[in-house]
Amino acid sequence: MNIPKIVEARPGSAAADSQISVGWLTNAPEVAGGLLYALQASPDLNVLGEQERHRCDVVLAIADTVDDDFIDALVAAFEATTNPAQRIVLVSGPLQRRHLPRLFRAGVVGMLAHHEAGPRRIARAIYACHNGQSMISAQLTRWLLDEIRFVQQDLLASQNLAPGGLTTREVEVLKYIAQGHETAEVAAKLSYSERTIKKILQDVLVRLHLHNRAHAVSYAMRVGAI
Repeated sequence: MNIPKIVEARPGSAAADSQISVGWLTNAPEVAGGLLYALQASPDLNVLGEQERHRCDVVLAIADTVDDDFIDALVAAFEATTNPAQRIVLVSGPLQRRHLPRLFRAGVVGMLAHHEAGPRRIARAIYACHNGQSMISAQLTRWLLDEIRFVQQDLLASQNLAPGGLTTREVEVLKYIAQGHETAEVAAKLSYSERTIKKILQDVLVRLHLHNRAHAVSYAMRVGAI
């Protein structure tokens, strides 16, 4: 796909050195052509040819549909770059949640939906990502937080821990304490000695720097363990 040039700064010139160089990757040439042409109106951006993508500061990835093939192309572009500071901004149609981990591993730090991605907003995303920030839509942010929560839950489960760093046994004890049971009652329900229940509670207080049983119950409720 050939993008007509509005302004082309010569490599090594003062203008080129002060601009953010932008490469591109697309499976939607009709959409990409108009966006890239409009971006060239910005004096701070230098839109490069497709063959120069490996050396640019930011890759603008424009997709109608993000599928495994497109992500494979992103990964290949990320691995082929000669610029270790290169970032990727993705402008796309609807995303599938399962693709998020691969997109982030491929170097994507900005994501915009087609309907919210006019030239000005894309330019702002390019500036932000080039400066070490990110720009992600509200829905994708929620998805990302969910993914982090799922990973955390899997990690905790693999170590026999509940949210907040509590063990399964500690959660069982705190559930009964939260219901108003005394130490002897908790011990009877869990088939432990009273001494064991007291030791479990003391370990929680010391390890998590909590003041008393009520504080421990409050903490467990706040982190979602009970």
